[in-house]
Amino acid sequence: MKNMVKFLGVLVVLLTLVMPGKTAFAHGDDCECGVTYLQGAERNKVVANTLKLTEFKKVKADLGQDGYVFAGADQVMVVHMPFEGIILTIVAVPFIHENGEVLFAGFTNGKFSGFQGESME
Repeated sequence: MKNMVKFLGVLVVLLTLVMPGKTAFAHGDDCECGVTYLQGAERNKVVANTLKLTEFKKVKADLGQDGYVFAGADQVMVVHMPFEGIILTIVAVPFIHENGEVLFAGFTNGKFSGFQGESME
């Protein structure tokens, strides 16, 4: 349970930092900011496409050298978020370090957008 709470908390921070102008997202599902959590086949398609990206494979290899492992496709979170007239697809991919730290790799519209979580040493 502790890891799930940590996962969700870090994910919210990741999404608010990726989109600095959208701080209303930090208030949860009722923020009326248009964020949609993808589920089912639509989510699975986005996750599969993300896991095929060359950028994802590079991030996974780089983090693997630092002791992180990919947490699995079932742990990936995907949202659609409106931003300046377009809909962004934001994917948060969790990696777990040998010591239990969680680090999220963010991908926005199929492009790597950075890390969020506990700092890598």
